[in-house]
Amino acid sequence: MIRERENYHAFLLHFLERLNSCDSIEKKITESLTDICEYYGFKRAFIYQTDGFRYFYLKETIGNNDNILRQRFEISEMSNQHIAHANGKSKPFYACRTQNASWDDVDIIDFYRVDSLLIRQIQDSEGKIIGFIGFADREHAIAFIDEELQMIHLILGSLSKEIAVREYKEREVRAGKTLSSIMNNMGVDIYVNSFDSHDMLYANESMAAPYGGIEHFEGKKCWQALYKDKTGECEFCPKKHLIDENGQPTKVYSWDYQRPFDKCWFRVFSAAFAWIDGQIAHVITSVDIDHQKTIEEELIIAKEKAENLDRLKSAFLANMSHEIRTPLNAIVGFASLLVESDDKKERQDYVDIMQENTELLLQLISDILDLSKIEAGTLDFTMDHLDIKSFCEDIMRNYDIKEDKPVPVLLTPDLPQYYIYTDKKRLMQVITNFINNALKFTNEGQITLEYHYKKESNEIEFAVTDTGMGIAPDKVNQVFDRFVKLNSFSKGTGLGLSICRSIIEHLGGTIGVESEMGTGSRFWFTHPLHLNQREKTKEIVSK
Repeated sequence: MIRERENYHAFLLHFLERLNSCDSIEKKITESLTDICEYYGFKRAFIYQTDGFRYFYLKETIGNNDNILRQRFEISEMSNQHIAHANGKSKPFYACRTQNASWDDVDIIDFYRVDSLLIRQIQDSEGKIIGFIGFADREHAIAFIDEELQMIHLILGSLSKEIAVREYKEREVRAGKTLSSIMNNMGVDIYVNSFDSHDMLYANESMAAPYGGIEHFEGKKCWQALYKDKTGECEFCPKKHLIDENGQPTKVYSWDYQRPFDKCWFRVFSAAFAWIDGQIAHVITSVDIDHQKTIEEELIIAKEKAENLDRLKSAFLANMSHEIRTPLNAIVGFASLLVESDDKKERQDYVDIMQENTELLLQLISDILDLSKIEAGTLDFTMDHLDIKSFCEDIMRNYDIKEDKPVPVLLTPDLPQYYIYTDKKRLMQVITNFINNALKFTNEGQITLEYHYKKESNEIEFAVTDTGMGIAPDKVNQVFDRFVKLNSFSKGTGLGLSICRSIIEHLGGTIGVESEMGTGSRFWFTHPLHLNQREKTKEIVSK
């Protein structure tokens, strides 16, 4: 069991380290697909991406030498069941061609022409589906348990961020390649002529079309091509504004005007520059300023999104890799010592340490799964009426039976009875997280759980107060951020308080902390008092 866990953790660590490496995006994606295939026993992997309008096309494959996968398909070909399964937000879709497979699952498998299939959607930073990551033809038709699928969903989510970054960068490249096409199709007239001889050197399609095509400009002077009655240089030619006394290009000469019927602004400009053969050339063009600004803004936004997505991905993976590495190193190290030791007590100590770090790893994975569900909007909430006095008493009984706690955990006496409409499980998750954090940093005194009614906001405020070491002023405002630990030597994932904040905000409350070094801390959150409106209101409030 320990060996299997070590193999899995090693695979996960290696996967995360690769995504966080300095390798090219193409290499990271290809090698990640290969590793996932090898670890989970799939014969082929693939990535489908949308063209943004009509088709999903096969972007990349592993093990598809027989070309069994479809090169592209229309979005309209996907059934409603297919779309629903592929767009699952909590776990990927997985199905095998077995006797127990449903007709819907078989239809989806047949769609990809494979015997088994696992797929997960790829989303951009705005949550739009831009493609799918898939794996097919598993060597052993064994069903995944939900926990495995959820973890695979998280793994593929990290990989999908790399794919999204690649897509943004490719869009930037495509934008550059289409510049020429834009210049020919955006309705802007552009032409270039020799500065000295006035021979025509270039005209775009928009410029040439009214004259019958590019052929009209070949072998002609600019005034010959543009004006029927001109026999020499135009009197309004702006070239005198474009070079200095040494014959070198100076600045662009331009003027603006506003089209009267639609109020759109255009800029006409001339410039001197070195042509391909080295001679000084003269370019004249008119540009739709509004359209240009729109394009520039879109490119800047796309670049910022790509850079921000890359930064967030790198920070998340770096933190996750560090948090996984710490207990994993302990497990691996003490496993080696366990083999070498003959002392029974010493071996038991090693086992205890390994067990402790294994539980920490499991907690980290559990927190990451909760975090993934929060980001996907799929964290389950089961709402019902709750007597908070009995609820808090139940929490206290759990701590009363613990013998290893450093200080007593107490419930403030004579608290009134209130009823709220909430999720009992999630509320308990928040309070126990507060108490467990307090126990880590409190060696004397006590920890107290209390609540009271706030009339001005019609809320119940819960609070856990300790007499511990307190929190440094520079960290008070960071404790609810992801991967922030109150003490670098403390055990924990650094995700618990961040998850607590998300839970409380979902329930309609607020969360916060007050602390003084050497005195202690007070973690609090509020919860609305209102009940389910479908039933008669049932409140008991102190007068």
